[in-house]
Amino acid sequence: MEQQKDNHADSPPTETSLHTGIEELNKEIEAYQQKISELSRLADIGQLSAGILHEIKNPVSFVNNFSRLSQGLVEELAEILEKPAGELSEDDKADQKDLLESLSKNLIKINENGKRIERIIQGMLSQTRTDGAFLEPTDLNQLLEEFSKLAYQGVRAEDKEFNVTLKYDLDPLVKEVKISRGDIGRVILNLVNNACYAVNERAKRQTDGYDPYIKITTKKRDDKIEIRFEDNGIGIPADIVSKLFQPFFTTKPHGKGTGLGLSLTYSTIVDTHQGTIEIASELNEKTEFLIVIPA
Repeated sequence: MEQQKDNHADSPPTETSLHTGIEELNKEIEAYQQKISELSRLADIGQLSAGILHEIKNPVSFVNNFSRLSQGLVEELAEILEKPAGELSEDDKADQKDLLESLSKNLIKINENGKRIERIIQGMLSQTRTDGAFLEPTDLNQLLEEFSKLAYQGVRAEDKEFNVTLKYDLDPLVKEVKISRGDIGRVILNLVNNACYAVNERAKRQTDGYDPYIKITTKKRDDKIEIRFEDNGIGIPADIVSKLFQPFFTTKPHGKGTGLGLSLTYSTIVDTHQGTIEIASELNEKTEFLIVIPA
């Protein structure tokens, strides 16, 4: 009996047991990939927070300054209004009109900067959503400009010496596009972060006569929207370009990247938005990501 047990233990696994083992292993791999993806998303949120702290300071200062100015205008206006109507001179009436116009302009500025603060906060909140992609009409040009600046400021928060010129060529015909704000926001963060890394690496090697830039372009073509991210960084070797969208593949040093950013970017553009994404690169010259999504 004992001998039979030993023979059974030494017998090769059956096809069924192998299939079951592979399925369980695949489930474990998927679970780990999801965990790593979530950690990558949380890391993006952390970097976004650093950018928000900088970007939100300007509109808050505007609101505070214009509020103080408006308070002064209200006090001047109150002094004029305290006079009996019959005693108001032509100068008083002219001053009253000027004060009201100035007050109106200040309130418009306060409202504009209040909305900008709201957009920045909403952008942060959209990154924390875990209930799947929700497509909604979004000002794409505005999203590109605001999130690219947030990404840049996030990099600057970690490296005060880093600097790059952000250039924009945004087609005014690209208005509201039905997209997942949170997912496209992460795409922008990822591509701009990668571009920042590329230009910074080139700046370390080429200190003289190098002006790093990142250019973001949009163009409406019939029922499609083109989005281009171009940088004049170190470029990508041709044999690596085809591997960039593979999960966990990265060209960055250990600890500098998870290798998930471009994989998630590809999934967001191709699967979620039914679009396409292509890469063109020249070593030590430039890299361009071309994204095309439905208008």
